Amino acid sequence: MSGSPPRRGSALAADRAEPRAVRTRERVVRALFDALAAAPLEELTVARLCRDAGVHRVTFYGHWPDIRTLAADVFAEEVDRLARVPEDVISEAAGPAELAAAYERALRDQLREILERRDVYRTLFASGSDAGFRRRLLAAQQERAEAAVTQLARAGAEVPGRASAYPAAFIAGGVVAAFEAWAVGGATGVEAAARAITAQLPGWWPR
Repeated sequence: MSGSPPRRGSALAADRAEPRAVRTRERVVRALFDALAAAPLEELTVARLCRDAGVHRVTFYGHWPDIRTLAADVFAEEVDRLARVPEDVISEAAGPAELAAAYERALRDQLREILERRDVYRTLFASGSDAGFRRRLLAAQQERAEAAVTQLARAGAEVPGRASAYPAAFIAGGVVAAFEAWAVGGATGVEAAARAITAQLPGWWPR
């Protein structure tokens, strides 16, 4: 027998690139979305989710320690997915302002997603560090911001301190804070929110 401690939590899960692990995750994620259509996140249980997904509880706990960590994982990825600007859009942009507009369209898509599932995002932001949602979201947004800074600079934008991590960190931190304010608030105007958030971007951001 191995003397190693049992693997637990998403960071110690079965390798997610393995086909069996991928299939398991897809089934659990589908069950999560289906369950959230009928009940709030706070009411979901591992037993119910495993039953709906057709997986054993031991399998679930091999991937996530609890429901909120699963949701934090899934919804941080969903917001990150919507932040992606296609490569052809980047390559075909006529200049930094046109490229910045593409990133702003992605921002509106993210805001729509948060609005559509606002109750879930409110719960995840309120979970603090337990589920790691904010940490996951910030890490993903910083990676996206780093890519945006690089592409905007290549398109001709002058980015002060581009060689440092500060421009991307500043954008990512501000955007995540804005997402939280949007999630916990009561406003529903996506266009108005997008304009207000964009107005807070650094002075070098192309407009």
